[in-house]
Amino acid sequence: MKKHTLLGLGSILVLAGSSKAVPLIDFEVSIGNVRQKPSGYVSYRAGSDADRIDVKNDANIGDRTELWLKLKLEHPIPITPNIKLAYMPMKFDGSGVLKREINWGGRRYQAADFNLSVRLDRVDTTLYYSLQSVKTATTGKLDVELGLNVKTVMFDGKLSGRDSCTGQSISESKSIIFLIPMGHLAAEIRPIKQVSLVGELNYIGYGKNTYHDYIAGLRLNSHGLLRTPLKPFVEVGYRYEKLKIDEEGVKTDLKVKGLYGLVGVRF
Repeated sequence: MKKHTLLGLGSILVLAGSSKAVPLIDFEVSIGNVRQKPSGYVSYRAGSDADRIDVKNDANIGDRTELWLKLKLEHPIPITPNIKLAYMPMKFDGSGVLKREINWGGRRYQAADFNLSVRLDRVDTTLYYSLQSVKTATTGKLDVELGLNVKTVMFDGKLSGRDSCTGQSISESKSIIFLIPMGHLAAEIRPIKQVSLVGELNYIGYGKNTYHDYIAGLRLNSHGLLRTPLKPFVEVGYRYEKLKIDEEGVKTDLKVKGLYGLVGVRF
């Protein structure tokens, strides 16, 4: 098991042990893995569409499994929104043989061997309200949340290859951090206490930028099965993400999808 996974599980236990100190606040903490299957392209200061690098067909980037850590906090304070936090790293490395010369960062690369590294780590901060009228009308079987998600994306892209004029080895990289505010909608349907269907959608589109992601999953809860304030759960599902950006010369049109699995506790 990875070191950060062990640290995450330790954090869950620490929070669980302190939950009785704040009885009016409900916590939910979960940790797990998500499969990341990328497709699409990335470019930096491209002169034309021919300068795009296809992450699958050009760079031969494969699938990865990464950490996913989530925290949810609900409180009874009027007007003040509840909060959700999530962290997910995303890094892809690949190599291939260019069949054409391309421009990356103002430098011309030969039609030759190259290496591409793309990092897109993200932190999600979501402020939301739970629609209590819906929850009351359905006697707790449906919970709907509306709010604002701010996604902090840490992009780093590096291309290594050979200069088309000199034949010398060159590399060019670009790092930027940018914020993406998105509308947030989430729902949980509980036909019975021990089983629920969960879904979540974040979306924004403006100018040449379009970003959205969603999940659909099945959660198995321990409600009524354990005589403890801790309520463990297991969740499995599918996650899809589309990132189309045009920021500071960086252009991407990426899709990342795959299955995920989480374990966590409510208290």
